[in-house]
Amino acid sequence: MDDDTICINVGGTIFTTKLSTLQKYPDTLLGSLSIKLDCYSKEDKSFYFDRNPELFNTILDYYRNGVLHLPHHLCGWLWKTELEFWKIPLTDISECCHKTLSSHNKRVDVSNMLKSVFSPLNQSEYASPSGIGKLRHRLWLFLDEPASSTWAKVFSFIYLSIVLLSSSLPCLITHPGIRIQTSNATTIFALAAHNNVHMWINKDNPKEMQLATTKEPDWLYYWSLVISIFFSVETILRLVICSTKNKFVKEWLNILDIILFVIMWICYGIKHGYEKKLLSNKHLAYFLCFCEAVSVLRLFRFFRLAKQYSSLRILFIAVQSSARELLLLLITFFVFGWMFANLIYYTEILESESFPNMLVGFWWSVVTMTTVGYGDVYPIGPLGRVVGVLCSLCGLLVLAMPIAIIAGNFDSLCRHNEEREAYAELQSKQTSNIPKAWETSKIDPNYPSKLLKNHT
Repeated sequence: MDDDTICINVGGTIFTTKLSTLQKYPDTLLGSLSIKLDCYSKEDKSFYFDRNPELFNTILDYYRNGVLHLPHHLCGWLWKTELEFWKIPLTDISECCHKTLSSHNKRVDVSNMLKSVFSPLNQSEYASPSGIGKLRHRLWLFLDEPASSTWAKVFSFIYLSIVLLSSSLPCLITHPGIRIQTSNATTIFALAAHNNVHMWINKDNPKEMQLATTKEPDWLYYWSLVISIFFSVETILRLVICSTKNKFVKEWLNILDIILFVIMWICYGIKHGYEKKLLSNKHLAYFLCFCEAVSVLRLFRFFRLAKQYSSLRILFIAVQSSARELLLLLITFFVFGWMFANLIYYTEILESESFPNMLVGFWWSVVTMTTVGYGDVYPIGPLGRVVGVLCSLCGLLVLAMPIAIIAGNFDSLCRHNEEREAYAELQSKQTSNIPKAWETSKIDPNYPSKLLKNHT
């Protein structure tokens, strides 16, 4: 055999190549082979490596051709470990085959992210082994993990029903057919003039007059009070029994519960402690309206359904992972909005009744690009209508592109999550079906102890 010829035994398969070919890359394992290495066999004068021989042809082709091409039908993890063993840098992978490794890395990142998202907060790791600790752990599962038991699912259903009811009550409070008449406008202003109290209410505003001359019925008041007490007790109980309060206060739903807890009782205190001052104190009335408006955030409690429906949580993750696309949408939308605001203002400069300033033009461009079209402002001249057509078409294109990206991310995450759930289910079945060693053995499990007694 020629001095330049070298034999390499990979998993029992002999490969023959030239030493000069391997020495093209001296920093790699094969490029730095020496007879002093432990893998060298003096008997058959070959180097032995306990690796997969089917993959080694690709490794040798790298030394022969100077380019590393990877078969697409094999797992990226397999190639990553193989290249690390042979000390071949990952940067030498050809561009056409880099997808094999990059898709594996992306899949691992997505899998780890899904595991962290769907892994429940393990309170048992922090709970005390005492009876109180076990009780707190059971209460936590009952309140926060609907899948933990049948009663937890029943409570979750009741909780979501109360959320729906609490979201409907503010709408009923403002309905004129439900509110009870307490006085009229003439009486209110006459009393205010008699007591020398300045009224901020506008007589010509029917909404303000309705709130001033009517009140909510008692049954609606008591329903609102019961719901406020329910959510207050639930929030306080979850905060008390949680063993990891640092993680608890970092979850946005828990932060929202605390904010709503404070706002609910502020509204209750203003309505019943300062009810008479609402008609004379404009700032206090506006503050109450602000608190009532913020209370609409109680609808976000519906997102606790994500505990039961993984697709809903996947939707949140898809939107979060598409933050760059959404930012690009916002910037592009802003740029085109001002561009068409400029165009519509100057194309309609001769029209005295439309687009008095460019800010109105920006409002029109936003409404047109989102395909809403309120019709309060619209172009009149022929050039303005041409700009309107271009603005609507541009809006369709700008909105369609990021939505397609978000939908693609959602579909990809759904498929990854389905595979993760199928694998987890398989692992759980396999673990539960593994019998104990003595159950599969014909030998009596107490045989060693019996044998020892007989011997003694």
